[in-house]
Amino acid sequence: GMQKLLVWNERRDLLPLSISDVVYCETVEEKTFVYTERGMYQTALTLAELEERWAATGLLRCGKSCVVNLYAIRRLRSCGAGRIEAALSTGEKIMISRHYAPALREKLGM
Repeated sequence: GMQKLLVWNERRDLLPLSISDVVYCETVEEKTFVYTERGMYQTALTLAELEERWAATGLLRCGKSCVVNLYAIRRLRSCGAGRIEAALSTGEKIMISRHYAPALREKLGM
């Protein structure tokens, strides 16, 4: 089956996560956080590793410190200067920077 992403919660319980459960990931002070509809976790992988390993299943770089799951995007809005705001399945909004917007448009066939 699909390779699971190993994450841990604030109690340090290790959990295997399906990539389809990932909404987005971000790096804060060299730590990688994984956001799902159920909560936030941490992983030992870098954003580059996440993107490389699961690009085929929808993980896409959207900023220097952010990777988004394309399947979690509910709405997109153009924000000028080439940036795109993405509304996610959790209700959160993230900004796709100008540098990464073309790849997103291409992946979504925009």
